[in-house]
Amino acid sequence: MLINSKRFGQLDIDETKIITFINGLLGFEHLKKYIILDHPGSDFLKWLQSIDDLDISLPVVDPTAFFPDYSPRISRDDLDTIGIKNIEDAIVLCIITVPSDIQKATINLKAPVILNPACRLADQMIAENSEYKVKHPLTLNEKPEGRCAGC
Repeated sequence: MLINSKRFGQLDIDETKIITFINGLLGFEHLKKYIILDHPGSDFLKWLQSIDDLDISLPVVDPTAFFPDYSPRISRDDLDTIGIKNIEDAIVLCIITVPSDIQKATINLKAPVILNPACRLADQMIAENSEYKVKHPLTLNEKPEGRCAGC
């Protein structure tokens, strides 16, 4: 399937890699179909590229690359919506925001994207952990410790 993304230009997408979001992303609830793309030259940065609106692409990372102890508590009911029994079976990604001043970059640890890789279903879910913030400071000038597992 050929798409013409605003950010990445023309891409040949394998339709079996399309991820369906049950409720969409916060602020983009009407957009349900996405694909994960690698960021050129980066081992840790990925992009959630909307298939429904090719102008929308959001930067995401495996949060454990920056926060090795990151362990969101997600309700059983939320995990059930995408067919996950244990969060360890999911791919967990967090959306980052990078303003013009890179030193003010933030990561949304409060509402991670939880993906069931077996059936390509996902949703953005609210972590019950009180210590996680929507705009948690993120230092991008240091190399992260890990990579995005399973992307």
